[in-house]
Amino acid sequence: MAQQKKAGKEEKKTPQELQAFVDARGRPGVFLFVRESLDLPHVVRLRNVLAHQSFEEIDLVIHSGGGSIHAAYQIVELLRLHAKRIYACVPFYAKSAATLLCIGADVVVLDDLAQLGPLDTQIYEEKKGGKGEFTSALNPFKTLEQLQKFSLETLDIAVKMIAMRSGMDLDDCLKHAIEFVRATTGPLFTQLNPEKLGEYSRALSVGTEYGERLLRRFTTWDDEKRAAVLERLVHGYPSHEYIIDYHELKEIGFESRLFEEGERGAVQGLFKHFATDLIACVTPTPTAHAGDSASTEVAGS
Repeated sequence: MAQQKKAGKEEKKTPQELQAFVDARGRPGVFLFVRESLDLPHVVRLRNVLAHQSFEEIDLVIHSGGGSIHAAYQIVELLRLHAKRIYACVPFYAKSAATLLCIGADVVVLDDLAQLGPLDTQIYEEKKGGKGEFTSALNPFKTLEQLQKFSLETLDIAVKMIAMRSGMDLDDCLKHAIEFVRATTGPLFTQLNPEKLGEYSRALSVGTEYGERLLRRFTTWDDEKRAAVLERLVHGYPSHEYIIDYHELKEIGFESRLFEEGERGAVQGLFKHFATDLIACVTPTPTAHAGDSASTEVAGS
């Protein structure tokens, strides 16, 4: 029995790498490491970890490839109930829905190779043979953009060619060119499913709306800047895997920083925990008791 109690205490002990990071940064840290997909259970576990606590400022340390954007939004709202100022810290990876966590912070702090990603919603699609996969809701709209561009370019070339070879006036050339474009590109447009486009458009609007709420509530940006930033994050990148790094965040307009030299070693120490689900709130070690573990609540596997 005594051994079982001892084992239980060992499980609740703060991993030394988490404590080292918090001590290096000098403020409480909320760690959110998600091995697979961010979802509602992570929100509930985080609520339990933060219960009855409040902070002037915290580090939200994120490692996640994304998941439910609804869960990500709830996490930001939850953290805002417990802290007045949030630093989103990304040692390596905060993609897709996890990027929304960074949007809801006051400052984004990244390591040299850290990356965020676009906010284009992922849709699960069934494939032949019963297998399915997630695909970006932006894909059909990118296809539509390319078809529109191709049609306009084809029309321009056709008008010039008909005019050069036939000697017709511009109006007649345009009529013939339009018929040519309709015959050559029309079948391509019919391959796009209007119902799917509507469904995917609604899915993309979820990320836009959550982003708008967070930026409106927690930044001083005006309507025009918020709209421009969200248009870029949701629609402006060529693929869901596209890397948004420190320089890109600065260019967009977010307050972003790199970890300081004295924090780099502690950042690297976190990597060993990325393979597990881990949710924890850790406070800095009191100066008078250096070497002792600070109070913490840890939930993880």
